[in-house]
Amino acid sequence: MDLDYLLAIPSWNSVGILVTFFTYLAIAGSLIPAKLVPGVTLQDGSRLHYRCNGLLSMLLLALLLGVGAKMGLLSLTVISERGLELLSATFIFSFLVALALYAAGCKSRNRSSSLKPYVTGNLIHDWSTAQSFFFGH
Repeated sequence: MDLDYLLAIPSWNSVGILVTFFTYLAIAGSLIPAKLVPGVTLQDGSRLHYRCNGLLSMLLLALLLGVGAKMGLLSLTVISERGLELLSATFIFSFLVALALYAAGCKSRNRSSSLKPYVTGNLIHDWSTAQSFFFGH
């Protein structure tokens, strides 16, 4: 592989595709009717509630992609055409989100069970065990 090719991964097109997909998920997740499902009871007795509308969101996405392809606005083979670019963009995005969550967990002063930080001070241990992200303690 050419080094210039590797340095161009991920491309701005793949970042745009990923941002568009996450924007769709945010909008669809908040607008599409959903069943509210209570999560596990936390140590302080509170519960987080989750909106479950994944099937309807997926069907709407498939419909929108089909309409977009029929109108010539997008290609249905975009994932196979840009697989490595999308994979690397997703990996970088996931790493940045995990880093932001870790930093927020370290700075959290809230002592409710869902926001209580579990930081040992050892970055590698905290990162690998994801103690700051796990709500089940």
